[in-house]
Amino acid sequence: MTTAELTNELKNHSNIDEFMNNNATEFDEGMLVQFLDEKLQRSNLNSFQLATRAGISSSHSYDICKGKKHAKKEMLVKFAFALNLSLDETNRLLVLGGEPTLRSKIRWDSVVIFCLHKGYSADDADEIFVRYGLEPILDKTAYKNAVK
Repeated sequence: MTTAELTNELKNHSNIDEFMNNNATEFDEGMLVQFLDEKLQRSNLNSFQLATRAGISSSHSYDICKGKKHAKKEMLVKFAFALNLSLDETNRLLVLGGEPTLRSKIRWDSVVIFCLHKGYSADDADEIFVRYGLEPILDKTAYKNAVK
């Protein structure tokens, strides 16, 4: 069921308990772990390899992939690049992670959208982020040196 369909059903329901019970399988909570697992399998990666590609600690990657820790938008974008996700898949990852989707009216998001759409790596994206004085995805050293 789409979000719009679920919202319409909710608006037309007179009993919230009945709505919640009837639609228990329609909610996104808990789906991040499943989504990440599917993308890891598709990419033939495990959480340790994902961590290496995303430039984070393996324990942090493992905790996020198992639903033990919440990941902020920037971390999920690192995962998106590491997993070679499409723009649509990245926005789905963000929604499932409880974070806002990418918006072209936000400069940092615009660079992410452009790079994902063009199939750029996180390293390629970082060069663009630094060029525009934006916080890069992976290479914090280059950013700190560029803004000195």
